Parts: sequence; structure tokens; C-alpha cells
Amino acid sequence: MIIKIRAWLASFAVLLCCHGPAHAMPDAILGQIHKLHQLQGDEGLRAAARGLGITLREDKGAVLVPVIIDRDLQRTPGFAARLQQAGSRLDAVSRSFTRILVPAGKLEQFAVVFQGERFRAPIPYKPSFGMGAKISESVALTGADGYQAGNLTGDGVKVAVIDLGFIGLSARIQEGEITSCNTSFNSSAAQTVTKHGTGVAEHVIDMAPGVEMHCLIVSDEVDLQNATDYLATNGIDIANHSVAWLAIESYYDDTGPVNTIVNESHDNDGVFWTVSAGNEARYHWRGSWMDADGDNWLEFGNGSELLKLRDGSPDITVYLNWNEYGENRKVDLNLYLVDKNGATVASSTYSQQFADPIEAILSHPSDPAEQPYSLKIRRANNRSTASLDMTLFSWNHQFVEPVVSSSQMDPANAHGAFSVGAVNRSSWLSANPSIRSYSSQGPTTDGRRKPELVAPDGTSSVSYSTASGTSFSAPTVAGAAALLLQEDSSRSAQDLKMLLQNNAIDAGFAGPDNVFGHGKLQLPLIDSDIDGLSNVEEIALGTEALDEDTDDDGLTDYEENRNSGTDPLLADTDGDGVDDYTEVVLLGTDPLVSNTADLAPRGSPDDAVNVADYLILVQLVSGAVEPTASEIALGDLNNNGELDAGDLVLMSRIVLGEIPVP
Repeated sequence: MIIKIRAWLASFAVLLCCHGPAHAMPDAILGQIHKLHQLQGDEGLRAAARGLGITLREDKGAVLVPVIIDRDLQRTPGFAARLQQAGSRLDAVSRSFTRILVPAGKLEQFAVVFQGERFRAPIPYKPSFGMGAKISESVALTGADGYQAGNLTGDGVKVAVIDLGFIGLSARIQEGEITSCNTSFNSSAAQTVTKHGTGVAEHVIDMAPGVEMHCLIVSDEVDLQNATDYLATNGIDIANHSVAWLAIESYYDDTGPVNTIVNESHDNDGVFWTVSAGNEARYHWRGSWMDADGDNWLEFGNGSELLKLRDGSPDITVYLNWNEYGENRKVDLNLYLVDKNGATVASSTYSQQFADPIEAILSHPSDPAEQPYSLKIRRANNRSTASLDMTLFSWNHQFVEPVVSSSQMDPANAHGAFSVGAVNRSSWLSANPSIRSYSSQGPTTDGRRKPELVAPDGTSSVSYSTASGTSFSAPTVAGAAALLLQEDSSRSAQDLKMLLQNNAIDAGFAGPDNVFGHGKLQLPLIDSDIDGLSNVEEIALGTEALDEDTDDDGLTDYEENRNSGTDPLLADTDGDGVDDYTEVVLLGTDPLVSNTADLAPRGSPDDAVNVADYLILVQLVSGAVEPTASEIALGDLNNNGELDAGDLVLMSRIVLGEIPVP
């Protein structure tokens, strides 16, 4: 998407001639912003910002457009004077980028002043979530409850949530939903953008309530790179990023600004990145060039030159790019939005002679009767389309005929990202669960399998009563990784990746695939008290995961559950006054059947009550034989604490069959 300004200046007259002043910008997205402002002013631009994926700023009622320059300019000679001349101001810098805020009406002035620099609009992004004092159901569904029962809560592990906003964070901390969060907010205004980050943080804390949490706000790649520097400086172990970014300077492979930032953090600093796969499965189309009738209009399928949009938001934002990055001579494609009558509503017609292969439409049609809208793609030159591969993403309208494969955005496509898809919690335990229809799938355009695995969504939280979307499956994995890291602090990011993948429960087609990845998230089972029962089994039984003999009867929880069949929560399962250990180990009697009145033979009851038992009771009552504690418990039929004539009367009636054993 970035072009050299000197090249743009060389073609500036041509652009003005052929496309009008609305296109006098170095890239399609910035050009669309400029065009929209010219046509509809500040109000129109504010309205379009709902689907823009770029955070606009305000200053005394005027709209400020963030513009990115691909290097740190703040210390270069004359920079301050150029800013003043352009009527703009410096907003933020990172190692690789400078962000400048430009009044919307001065974009052309800025372009002239900063000729010779590489500048563009920020990379568009969107949170990967749906709609919608609670604990996520994912805790029990993924085995995290077993770790918590064993006092593994992520203690000592540092986790960062890198997100677009944290509305309600203080309230969630006060309520105890989030323990605490060290914050790094680049802009106070950004805190009011969304509660998305707060909901994400809730899911991490539910899984791993003992972690040291860090909350970082980003609005573009400048902030994202500064966030990764924060991770390195503060020794962050795990970063969750439930945000999808449009690919520029790359084609949804392992390159591009956002992927590079994440990969460097993973490769150089050892940070484990959990990233939402995205919710763009039905907002995506990918295909090769087809034009059977030779009219230079793309045929999407079945000979149709229209890709229909489903009715939806009044704002329509669509991005087209194709696989000719880095080449000097490119196929020139134009993108059109047409109404139900075929009339053009909006277009993006930049020349790819100098610009990167991307077109963008930002439109706010005023007449709902014009729906349904459709997209058309035209080849504007005669360059060869032999290996041409194209991708369309809509920000806010599903396609009637989407292409679900390769629908992940960046940085889910990065090798340093652990990409997480979504399965509804309601079908999680099914042998054949269905992937969420919106959950983005692989492969990457360079052929790598994605996502890494899937985790539950549709889970409970305070910020979103029903937290649906891959935004909330990703932090579930971040919390799981924190538990594993506390269990063994020597584990690297690669170790965590392999452990999570290897323990996943396969779903879909046999083996790893581009829908479920390696399968459903499942933490390895642990046995904290080493009694033979996993912590998860002990939770189901109600026994103590840190105590091998919960009822203190001398039999371990495992022995009672697996061997004797006794209740590990009751020392005397059959309630006959003889504890389970005595019956199982010492007497050999049935611990599940009451042995009351069963006295014979002495020292080894035979699970039967007959005359032999009566005769022994006579000896015990008369004092001829000194009774043991066990015999008192068995023979005290009238429950008065001693053996006496009353017990003999009851014993005789039991032997004669007049009454049952008490």
C-alpha cells in the first residue's frame, strides 16, 4: 500500500487528470478518506469512521487524520518546521514509525510538505468479537479447574492484553472480576473507545486468576510496536491480541508491518502470542482471475460478475488486494460498488503503476432501497493475469457467497502468533463439534496451516454477558498457557505451543486441519496429590485435589473410587459403625453392605446374620468374652452405647426373621 512519494509526485498530474483531485493521495485508503472529507466534510468522515478501522481524533470540533511515516522522523533536521508548515502535529513515534495528526482539510498540503517521505494511512483493524461476578465456562471445559484445584493459578506469570480499549476496567477490578491490571494507555481518549479489552482480560483472569496482568491500548502500528517494546522491558511472558489487521505491504502471508512486529517479539524476546483467528469467515472472498467473455470484468463464480453483499450496516467498507507486491509492473484492478440496478455507488480506481496492489471503498449510501449492493472488479490494463490471486474483505457486510478458506487477517497469519478459532461452548463436549460460522480459517496465502487450535466462546463474562467471537477464545488459551508456565517456568514460547497442540482433542477431519487446527483446547491432566486420580476427576467426585485421603479413613481417594467402590467422602460408606478401611483391609467384609449384628466368626464377619452371631452376642453380653470396639458397634442393636439384654432380644428376632437388620 505504501508508495514512494517521489514516484507519486511524478504521476500527480496524471492522477489529477484521470481521477480528479479526490484521488491525489499516495494510497487507496488515505485517498478514500480524503475523498470522503471533500464530499461530506467532517460529519461524513465521522460517520464513515464506524467502519473505517482507523481511529480518527478530534481537536476543537475538527477531525484529525492519523498518517503514518515509515521511520522515526522526530530528530531529523527541519522536522518541526515542516510540521508547522503542514498545519499538523506529531502524535507518537516508535522504532520504525512516526504518527502525525493531520487536519482532514489539509491532507493535500501535508502531502506536498512531506514529499520524499513514505507515508500512508494507518493499517485498518477491527476487534475479533461478536455481540454480547461471572466465571467463564471455559475453565471447566478445558481442564483449567483442575489446575486451580491444585493451586496452579498462573502465579508469577506476566500476561499482557493488547487491545483497543478498556472501558469499565476499574469497575471490574473493584468487583473482583479482574484482580488488577498494570496499565499503559497511550491516549486517554482511547480508553473510551470500547470495553473489548476489559472483556478479554476477564477471560484471562478466569482461567489464571493469579497472573500479573498488564493492559496496553493500541490504535495503530506505532502503538503496537511500542507495546512490544513494553513487553520486552517488563519481562512479559504471554501477550493476547484479539484484534485483526488488514494486510498491507504483504498478502496475508508471514510478512507485512503487523506480522513483523509480532514475529520479532516472539522470535527475539520469547513472548508467547495468543491471537484471535478473526471473525471474518463470511466477510471474505478469495479467488483467481476469471474472465471467460473477455470483457475485463472479473467473474466471481457461475459466470457472475457481481459479488453480492448481504444487507447490513448503512456503512460499506471493502478492501481488495492481490498478490503482486514488490513488482515494478502490475496488473491494475479497479473496485466498484453498485446498487441493485447496476448503477455505480462508489469506486476505487487507483493506478497500480506506482501504488501497491490495493483498492478500498468507504461508502455511506443514503438510500436503503438501493440494496442489495454488489461488488465488481475490472482490469484496467492489459497486464497478464496468469497467477493472479485476489482477496476481498468487507468490514461490515457478509458476502452472499463467501470464500471461508484463507479468511484470517494479520497477525493471525504470522508464524509467531498462536492463532485460535472458536467453537460454541454449548457444543464443546460433542464428539463432532461445529466450528463457529464466523471463525476465520486457514491456510495462509503462502500455504501454512492455521489456526493452531480452537477454544470455547459464547462464554460468560460481566463486560459481555455472552462473550461470542474468537476474541474470547484466544484469551482462554492465554490463561491456559499461564497455568502451564507456572507449572514449569522453564517452558519457552515454543514449548507452550507444542504442549498445547499435542494435548488438543482432535476435531473435524482426522489430524490437524485449517478449520480446527490441532483440535480443541485441553490442558494436560495433572494429579497434584499423586493419588492416581487427576485433579479434574477429583473435582467431579468432590474430593480434595491436594489430599490423597479426603475422608481420612485410611483408604486413598483412588482406592475407594477405583477398587473398593466406597465413597471417598464418607469414612463409613455403609454406615454400620465400621469404617471402610477396617472392613476392606482388616475384616474383609463388604463395605457397601451394613454389617450390623454380624459378629461371627469373631474377628472376621461373614456378611450373614444367623444363630452363630446370636451365640457370640450371648458371650459378649454375659461378660464371658471382652467385646472389641468393632463388636460393640456391630452388636449394639438398640443404639444405647453398650451390649445388653435388649440387644439379645433384637438379635433373636433378626435370626427368626421377624425383623430386618437395623
